[in-house]
Amino acid sequence: MKSYSSIPLHLLSLFSLFLTLSLALPHDAYQYGNIARSAELDVNVGLGKSLGLTRHVGAGKHGADLVHYVLEISEGYANPDGAKERMVYLLNGKFPADPLTIDEGDEVEFLVINNATESLTMHFHGIEQKGTPWSDGVPGVTQPIIQPGGNFTHRWNATQHGFYFIHSHSKSQQDDGMAMTLFIRPHHNRERPFGQISEDPLDLFQMYAAEHHAESLMIMDWRHLPEYEIGEIWKEANIEPLCVQSILINGQGSSVCPPTDELAAIGAARELGNLTAQGCFYLDNPITNPQEEGFSVESNPALLPEELWLTCSPEGVDNPLYTLNVDTRNTSWVMLNLVNNGGLWEEIFSIDEHELYIVAVEGEYVNTTTPVEAVSLHSGVRVQALVKLTGTPGQAYTIRVAANVQPQVKSGYGIFQYASPDPSVTPTLVKPAAGYPALPTSTPFIDYTGALLTTATGAKCNATLFDYGSDQAAPYVADPPPSNDEVAHTLFLNMRRPNAITWVANGTGLQTGLYENGDPLIWDYVWRDVLEAATENTGPFAGSELVLADSVYVVPELGSVVDLVFRVHGANPPHPIHKHFNRFWVLGHGPGSFNWTTVAEAAEAIPENFNFVNPPKRDGYNTLPSTPDGSWLALRYVVQNPGPQTVHCHISQHAAGGMVAVILQAMEQLELPAEYAKPS
Repeated sequence: MKSYSSIPLHLLSLFSLFLTLSLALPHDAYQYGNIARSAELDVNVGLGKSLGLTRHVGAGKHGADLVHYVLEISEGYANPDGAKERMVYLLNGKFPADPLTIDEGDEVEFLVINNATESLTMHFHGIEQKGTPWSDGVPGVTQPIIQPGGNFTHRWNATQHGFYFIHSHSKSQQDDGMAMTLFIRPHHNRERPFGQISEDPLDLFQMYAAEHHAESLMIMDWRHLPEYEIGEIWKEANIEPLCVQSILINGQGSSVCPPTDELAAIGAARELGNLTAQGCFYLDNPITNPQEEGFSVESNPALLPEELWLTCSPEGVDNPLYTLNVDTRNTSWVMLNLVNNGGLWEEIFSIDEHELYIVAVEGEYVNTTTPVEAVSLHSGVRVQALVKLTGTPGQAYTIRVAANVQPQVKSGYGIFQYASPDPSVTPTLVKPAAGYPALPTSTPFIDYTGALLTTATGAKCNATLFDYGSDQAAPYVADPPPSNDEVAHTLFLNMRRPNAITWVANGTGLQTGLYENGDPLIWDYVWRDVLEAATENTGPFAGSELVLADSVYVVPELGSVVDLVFRVHGANPPHPIHKHFNRFWVLGHGPGSFNWTTVAEAAEAIPENFNFVNPPKRDGYNTLPSTPDGSWLALRYVVQNPGPQTVHCHISQHAAGGMVAVILQAMEQLELPAEYAKPS
């Protein structure tokens, strides 16, 4: 591992001076490398206005800067893919929301004002909330839901660095635009893996600068009906809607409708069978509508609107695509902060003819040494990638995002544009075929399905995909997990799908109606009553659906080492597991059943399935796709925060369907500030 201790001191001083000067200037006064921004954040917004960000230097409790942000949520209409206008959520009047950038060490006050017609909360995805569990943003768990006309102030400390995002934690509202990116710029003394990419001093300087002014790209799948309508259709038809109409990059995209013969060829080549005009399975496919009791036996396909799965809307194909403008006059590098905010599909991301150096995953610098041509993004994951700018002024390349799933074949596009001082130099854009937007004539690394291309199929190289379980994904600064001997608790979550409208993390599942609208578990009387009901079967919650769901766990001791073992029963897609609060170590996974009582027993039996030396450290990770024999995933974490901690699948429909669990951890050590306790 190469650290910055090997870089000459005069260069470190130069880096430090650069960052100090950069931090001292407002964002609109300094722009390194003329890298254009789709939504430049002005840190002065809020000084004379009610909304946005205000920075009070040195005004925090411990001398840190106090960052105050006011977020107003309302409703409006948008047509992001050009095919259909529909209801969206506006964040400070915008769809998509402006990105938010703060600095490591900041103290944060984040006021959420609900001017929408639906109740809501906002969750800070990936933020550990060390010492501030009441600001996590889960309705009925860490706070009361915010009613229309109400508000809630989150207070937390930016103890971490890296890329995160903020989204609704009620129903599936994030799929309708209730989300925004959050970048916490690291302190300049943080060890970075950049020296493993290049030892050239100019490269290193420009990588620092690229990180400081990173470009945030929010990727999401998009449907032509709002999620509350999708939910009602799901229940009425007894068929889970498994298609999206487009894929957006920073709120922009087009309604792509490939020719039917192309889709037929894809279906045949990949043994998918017949595909609809949207690239979806037909409703008689057993993946879409399983042929068994609880599914197809009670289903009514006629209630599933054709616009959700069958027909495609080509009128949106020429809708303007998101364009990322880069300028090579002052820099040779750009950093991309990537997040999949979509509620359904995992996506493959790639830029034609440009390699990606994955330097951080979910706020953790990783041990990167070699580039890849593509990276897969499951729902909720964040990745930071350095890109070497190898193009010339005026050139353009296609950004490709493809659904990495079986029930649907779908791609979305953007443009990676090199600026030119000569306005007459413009890129050539060509439609690959009818139903596609006009795109640069660059050479791809992935095809429409997300499959990696090779030199045999016309690519410039044999494309590679970032491996989240490899040494490249290990923490850059070594951080091995606690030993097996230190484990105090092993919690098993038995994940399954009992019927077409229910997904379960354990027991019968925590559907949103069981907890979202009630008094939160973090309140003293609530967690004590729930604990009494769960352990003694007495008290006001005895026999309640919340307790009978068997999805509330108890870990009494602060500092305990806990193993979470997810046992996926039956054939399932990958489940992107997200744990709130602090990160976990990914110890191992495998196909089939987990028949051991502890991770230590399993590791003794199948050591090749485990990594106790340098496992990834994450807040989200996929279970393996499973056959009828199932699969399993083993995670380890240390109880850092007293308070109720949420664990769930990050696919919106799965979480809304009940794939949620809560761990009551170290509750006796929780000291709730009066501001966040039950009102008297």
